[in-house]
Amino acid sequence: MYFNMTRNLFLFVFFFNSLILFSQKKRINIDSIIKFDNYNVFKNISYGPDKKNTLDLWIADSKLKSPFVIYIHGGGFGAGSKNAAYSKNNFKRIKRLLENKISFATIDYTFKNNDDFLFSSFNDAKRALQFLRFNSEKYNLLKDKVALMGASAGATSSLWIGLQDDMSDQNSSDPILRESTKVSCIIGMAAAHSLNLNRWKNMANVDLAYLKSIFEKYLGKMDTEKWMKRSFDENYISEVDFFEKMDANDPPIFIFNPGKNRKPKNIADFHHNPLHAKVLKERADSLKIKNVVYAPRIGIIDKSGQGVVDFITENLN
Repeated sequence: MYFNMTRNLFLFVFFFNSLILFSQKKRINIDSIIKFDNYNVFKNISYGPDKKNTLDLWIADSKLKSPFVIYIHGGGFGAGSKNAAYSKNNFKRIKRLLENKISFATIDYTFKNNDDFLFSSFNDAKRALQFLRFNSEKYNLLKDKVALMGASAGATSSLWIGLQDDMSDQNSSDPILRESTKVSCIIGMAAAHSLNLNRWKNMANVDLAYLKSIFEKYLGKMDTEKWMKRSFDENYISEVDFFEKMDANDPPIFIFNPGKNRKPKNIADFHHNPLHAKVLKERADSLKIKNVVYAPRIGIIDKSGQGVVDFITENLN
């Protein structure tokens, strides 16, 4: 019993620190590192028409084509940047991936807006994936070995893409959009299991009026009436409820939600609730989808003790 308690405490501290790494604001001087350590990096590649459609790509030192990871930053779909990947400790993770012959991309994307709410963010992330696949020869990438990784909003974007059927459009005049959106694995830090707000209500055991009051505050200066109405429309729900679309053919998932299970006071509390991890694990287990899930504050600690880099390496090799 003492051993189990010690092990659980160790894992909790280890993985809690891992999540902190992805939210640190202190950045390292990437340009100096690139210059003095001779990394092969393409900065600010344009992957789409919007000025926010840029990414940085770190190419693994390999004569062979390399698998790659796409990192999608958090920020509530309204803040943040691709530089979130460049805290001192986050960069240690990037270095480990590169040492394992895995390339790494971090992307910027457009934020929520009155025209299509979150779909600009989702579709930008999807396009970044398709862009790198389309240009896999140019960047020496293995287009069929890709991981999506994100924190908070970026985790939800990763799940929205990775848990759906292939969203390639074979009839598109844009060859980038003809590329597949299927991936080899998904990593979500502080992830939501769905964007169907009715599921959030049931998960957190709150009444609908309470949830709506918090969601309205999140909408801020947006057209509140429009998006309050649409967010509970069945057609809209079918587009954002990726949990409903999970099936046995989905890729392995790694989920880490370290937050407290308490009555949500704001949208972040709802989005980061550890019960999202519990629900995702139960669904993945029922479908026999390989999963590594940590939600230590509600007692979910994967017995493997596997960390993010090892999970990615295992599923991309």
